[in-house]
Amino acid sequence: MDADDPRPRWRRRVPGEEVPPQRPAHFTPHELRFEPQPAVRWFSPGVLTASGLRVGVTSVFGSFLDKRELQSGKPASPDLRFAHADDLWLDYVADTGDGFEATATVAFVVGQRELRVPGVDQPLPRGRILVLGGDEVYPVASPEGYDHRLEGPWRAALPWTEPPSATLYAIPGNHDWFDGLTGFMRLFGQGRWIGGWRTHQTRSYFAAQLPHRWWLWGVDIQSEALIDEPQLDFFARVAERAQAGDRLILATAVPSWTLLDRDPQAYRNLAYLERAILRPAGIQLKLTLAGDSHHYSRYQQLGAEEEIGPTHKITSGGGGAFLHPTHVLPAHASIGVTQDDLDDVTDYAMITTYPTRGRSRLLSLSAVGLALRNPSFCAVPGLVALILLWTVQFGLRALERPKEGFADAAAHWGWTDLAGGLSRTSSAALVVLLLFGALWAFAKTPPWAAHGWQRWAVKTVMAALHLAMQLAAFVTVMLAALRLSQGHSSVPFALLASAVALVLGGLVGATVVGIYLAAAIAIPGIEAHANEAFAAARITAYKNFLRLHIAPDGRLTVYAIGIPRAVKRHHWRAVPDSDDAEASWIEPTRNPPEPHLIDTITLR
Repeated sequence: MDADDPRPRWRRRVPGEEVPPQRPAHFTPHELRFEPQPAVRWFSPGVLTASGLRVGVTSVFGSFLDKRELQSGKPASPDLRFAHADDLWLDYVADTGDGFEATATVAFVVGQRELRVPGVDQPLPRGRILVLGGDEVYPVASPEGYDHRLEGPWRAALPWTEPPSATLYAIPGNHDWFDGLTGFMRLFGQGRWIGGWRTHQTRSYFAAQLPHRWWLWGVDIQSEALIDEPQLDFFARVAERAQAGDRLILATAVPSWTLLDRDPQAYRNLAYLERAILRPAGIQLKLTLAGDSHHYSRYQQLGAEEEIGPTHKITSGGGGAFLHPTHVLPAHASIGVTQDDLDDVTDYAMITTYPTRGRSRLLSLSAVGLALRNPSFCAVPGLVALILLWTVQFGLRALERPKEGFADAAAHWGWTDLAGGLSRTSSAALVVLLLFGALWAFAKTPPWAAHGWQRWAVKTVMAALHLAMQLAAFVTVMLAALRLSQGHSSVPFALLASAVALVLGGLVGATVVGIYLAAAIAIPGIEAHANEAFAAARITAYKNFLRLHIAPDGRLTVYAIGIPRAVKRHHWRAVPDSDDAEASWIEPTRNPPEPHLIDTITLR
């Protein structure tokens, strides 16, 4: 067996095989060959440091490390196998590959042979095509991450498919780009099996011709960098195969139409693709799909001609990562395709979201529990509290009673004494100044203050308010540490006070960060720190994916499927034996997933 082939040992690699071999009659649970992973704790100091370094390297050297042009040496052509089918079902999942609970829940539902969803008259068959819409692994791309967070759960959910087997396409998100696409191309660019799905692309982008003059394209925007020349050449060649009037489903990694209020250039990549390739070929962009934001939302074109029908732009990033808010989304989006042409602008209105905007605002308060959901983060504010305790006490002892010991001097210090001590020595003042700088860098502004002097002013105000909250909390912690340590001699007093400041300061400081984030995202008119607040909350509910159907008459129907809650890790069990070759290797023992219909649209 190929050393790079992660499929179970009993599967032999047969040259030219078109379907994966049958699963054995028996296997033991350990042969699942992956370790279920907890959801990423984004506020863990280790994760924060590693992610920050990766983002920094990608930002600085991304253009030099762009491997898309190297892919041009691999032959690439559109997949034409589905063009003459009578009808076709497709599945779209984005932002999977995080914790086992949410990832396995979505994979289990997607892998079922058919779904019966309340509100839909007929069962919805599993798609012959599965599109992974970006960010296939968290927190950063690595072989271990892909194995344990993505491939393992998805292979277990659907280990095998009856011929004709299902096809898998994927586009990379920013997390897949953190290793320069090395892991992504190894997994998706070599025709490998991932359970019952087989990859069918040689580059980080793809195109497939679908029935009844529909096309499916997946573009790689490399963390919003300009589209590379070989990729543009590829899609230009694909467009030459199309006929004027053909309709396109476009998959992209980022819902740039929701970012225009903060970055007017956010749509430049898709605008160029439409302006330079789609319009000259007469291809109609009818549906744009994106992940990256971990929720569901749909924007619909306003003022469309009745005989043509409106176009839609859908974000469906509920494949497994933590939930993102929906109440921060703009109600309208105006998308310009041709630069400096005010007449070439299309207006879109937000139609629906999942969760609802009201529910999303309420869920923002979950950020207050940051310390409970990210306990290792408490080490950061705990160390700050400990450092402040020692710098403040040295200043107070030196200025007031230099001959007294720590315990004797601290016996009569009050809250105001400790607060005043923050500015009585250069060391304490330096710590406060460094803390302000860190909070200023951390502060994220609302969309209306995204640029210019407004951004600087609002960041300063937000950092100052956060600093005041933290200093008040740390002074209270220091006072509690001193009072709880009274009655001990000098050395035990110092050790006990330090321990209390470290532990209590960590809990209180982390909670203050959570309160700040909850207030920033929940208060109308501010609604900043969307990513940080919901990363702190680590909400695994409100998963979603899309099931699309091209009917024999050419109509495209999109079913947005919601899953209210993920199945807890201890409620899964391995299924060693089954008479059904397509049966999942894992199944929930309690609280099985309950898919329901979020939204549905039909494009003529």
